[in-house]
Amino acid sequence: MIEAWRTSPMVIELVQRVRDTQVFLRMAAIELRRIAEQAPDIAVELRHVLQQLEAEAESLARQPRRGSQCSTSSK
Repeated sequence: MIEAWRTSPMVIELVQRVRDTQVFLRMAAIELRRIAEQAPDIAVELRHVLQQLEAEAESLARQPRRGSQCSTSSK
């Protein structure tokens, strides 16, 4: 039963939500980058926000799970 937490429906759902959040943060950063290229007057602020989003996504990707490390980081 030590490994039971890995197959728990709640754990599986939580892992999927973390992955979904990573994807959302990365997609939001991509969109902000696109907008920043089209709107130079607010580009600095947008780039700051997108860097924060990318950092948060990377932080989620690096969070270790019990017994393993997440390797879903991609850019």
